[in-house]
Amino acid sequence: MQLRHADITQQNQQKYLISGIVDFSTVPGLVKQSSVFFAAIKVSDERSANSSQVTIDLSQVEECNSAALALMLEIVKNAQQKKLEVHFENLPATVLTIAKAYGVENEIRDLCK
Repeated sequence: MQLRHADITQQNQQKYLISGIVDFSTVPGLVKQSSVFFAAIKVSDERSANSSQVTIDLSQVEECNSAALALMLEIVKNAQQKKLEVHFENLPATVLTIAKAYGVENEIRDLCK
């Protein structure tokens, strides 16, 4: 059995890249990684907190299933706790198909750049 792997890497202060296979076996680690990144972000005052934006690039996701949608929602929840606004870019078509099936396509599109 082949071991599945996914990772989040910080590209710059406000941009992160998710790579690899995003499925039920890799999402717990990705959630943990995103929590560490968000915990490290320092916000100096309420005004900057409201304007802080983070971009998550999904262009290097090789394969995904509905766990990717769960990951996105968990990232949004964690970011909101830090008063950060999250946008996703390069969303895999699979995620949009799954979002449509669950009736949350518009909400997911609103999170995308």
